[in-house]
Amino acid sequence: MDENWDDDWDTPAQQSKPPPPAPAPKIFQPSTFGRGRLLNSLSQQDKHEEPRHEFKRYDDHDTKSDYDRRQRSPPRDSYASRDRSSITDYIKVDSRSIGSLIGKAGSNINNIRDKCNVKIVVPNRDELQNQSKAEIRVIGSSRVDIDKAIQMIEQSCNNLSSSSNYGSRFESQKRTNDYNYDDSQKSYKKNYGDSPRSNSVSEEDENNNQQKPSIDWNLIRSLPLQNMEKFKDHPPVVKDFYVEDSEITQMTRDEVKQFRKDNFDIQVDFFKKEDLSYGLSSSNSKQEEKARTPEEIEDEIFKVIPKPVKTLEQAFGRYPEILHECQKQNFVKPTPVQSQLWPILLKGLDCVGIAQTGTGKTLAFLLPALVHIDNQLTPREKRVGPNVLVLSPTRELAIQIEKEVKKINYKGIKSVCIYGGGDRKEQANICTTGVEIIIATPGRLYDLISAKIVNVTSVTMLVLDEADRMLDMGFEPQIMKILLDIRPDRQTVMTSATWPDGVRRLATKYLTNAVQLCVGSLDLKAAKTVTQKLEMVKSEDEKSEILMDLIKNRMSESDKLIVFVGRKSTADNLSTELALKGLQCQAIHGDREQCDREEALQDFKDGLVRILIATDVASRGIDVKDITIVMNYDFPRNIEEYVHRVGRTGRAGRTGTSITFMSREDWKHAQELIDILKQGEQEVPESLVDMAERYAAAMKKRAEEGGGGRGGFRGRGGGGGRGGFGGRRGGSGGGGFFF
Repeated sequence: MDENWDDDWDTPAQQSKPPPPAPAPKIFQPSTFGRGRLLNSLSQQDKHEEPRHEFKRYDDHDTKSDYDRRQRSPPRDSYASRDRSSITDYIKVDSRSIGSLIGKAGSNINNIRDKCNVKIVVPNRDELQNQSKAEIRVIGSSRVDIDKAIQMIEQSCNNLSSSSNYGSRFESQKRTNDYNYDDSQKSYKKNYGDSPRSNSVSEEDENNNQQKPSIDWNLIRSLPLQNMEKFKDHPPVVKDFYVEDSEITQMTRDEVKQFRKDNFDIQVDFFKKEDLSYGLSSSNSKQEEKARTPEEIEDEIFKVIPKPVKTLEQAFGRYPEILHECQKQNFVKPTPVQSQLWPILLKGLDCVGIAQTGTGKTLAFLLPALVHIDNQLTPREKRVGPNVLVLSPTRELAIQIEKEVKKINYKGIKSVCIYGGGDRKEQANICTTGVEIIIATPGRLYDLISAKIVNVTSVTMLVLDEADRMLDMGFEPQIMKILLDIRPDRQTVMTSATWPDGVRRLATKYLTNAVQLCVGSLDLKAAKTVTQKLEMVKSEDEKSEILMDLIKNRMSESDKLIVFVGRKSTADNLSTELALKGLQCQAIHGDREQCDREEALQDFKDGLVRILIATDVASRGIDVKDITIVMNYDFPRNIEEYVHRVGRTGRAGRTGTSITFMSREDWKHAQELIDILKQGEQEVPESLVDMAERYAAAMKKRAEEGGGGRGGFRGRGGGGGRGGFGGRRGGSGGGGFFF
């Protein structure tokens, strides 16, 4: 046998040798949120101790073996090894509350650390798996500091459940971060591929997101009764302040119908037909309702829903201060939505108002809100919080609403605007000094409510502005949690530019005896004041060439252009390209600081720059009346966003132009765009019709062949394989069914 052969068998001499010492156990290093890792400089003695999570207080949840083990091997840590005067203590909390303790990107736990001058060690995600309790280690040099830190930790963890029993069941769902609201949602990310840098969450939050518990629907159904019990000792809400003007009273039914028809076809109805007898009679059986004729139903609607007003004086004649403030703003006459919504809200009815952007919906709910605040039973100085809450999907829209509030100086009513990206401490300080109106984005407001900085139990009027946009951005979980702390007998107003199923469901859930107001058709369409043009393009270079030609050769000095793009990187690249060519412009998107975004928008409003490049952050609620050209550089993710983008021009009686780039990747929107163009009496290019026909043919062929697996169009594998038609690796789909 070869002597050099490596044999796995030990020789007798080798077998007689004592076995080598066992390797030291692998040290466990938990995640921390201090300025550095606490365990980076462990002493040699520390390396042989048992894992930290074995040590617990001996209480009702401990076993005797846990206690004995702790007596045999007292806990050590690197902090103690460096400073023998340090003190270590432990606290056990609900493992579901770790995310609440840490806060966004560690903000909450860092705040506790800095205030108490302690080190805090929390379990990592592996330790938290299948554990109902989590042990937190607190290390400091003073018993007083440690006790204070433990108290703050308990308070932070208790906020998760004390804000509402219901809210904790949804804590595993990722909170929408309204700091980057415009294109940080998953649906937007899926279409455009940008991941916002500010949307990072802690590892514990990510772990919680992966473990989503089931929803207790029985608990949810019982919440209205629980809320009624919670607010039973509150004074009643006063809602009806409306006194009909004598001239309006004399209007006949035919005159009312003609006025509504002449003002962009105003349509009013009860949102739910079972509410028809609201305020009239107690007989509301299904049998009687079925027996009613359309004429009888129309008669009842005419009696219950207030008639529209024609002038500001007819709506607010009893409130001369409001009239005076509006006259200072050169207010002439109400818009169609204002003429009908003012009397409805002053009457105290819940309402869902559907109207296109730029129709005056903000002032339509703002003026009745001022009257509502001033006429509640509890004196303003004795109220514990705001009376009116306005929820907005974006901070730009929230800031715009706040500006409208400040224009009307009515009896010293104060407001605050709360949004992600703003100074949280300053916003909290304003809230504690006493305000009557809060305008907020859902994410930041829920944050302040959870921290017990804002008390919304006093809210008696709730406005969900641009409800469709809030649903698109995934804010419904935050809205649900916020509304649990608001009294159920409030007055609720919803405004929306579209009427999708999600908004209908939201209205059904949160509105009572509601009136449905629609200005124009419920069908999605762009304003006829906008000339809509289409450009078929094959490359990004072609888009850039058309944009440059527009700016250099076709724009006049009085024109203002807003360019909508799908990605934040595209916005930055375009603005840089224009700047290098000596063209002044501004860009706004979710990754820019709030102060920079406000400055950019103000420069655009003031005319310092005439070109604004933006993501969908600016597609709604930005009130710049003199925009003359809108360019859809990237086609929007859905046809609703197309309508809202185009709606940035042609406002307030002006005309405008929209230019939309379409490539073969956008062919699924072709038929919807054709419908929008036809409704707006616009020219429909033959190339767009051809694109729609090709897409329909592809859909038909896919259905006949059984379709594909994952990915839909443009995926991998062609028809019948992974990804459906088109894309790489051909398959039976060949190169895809692009036009």
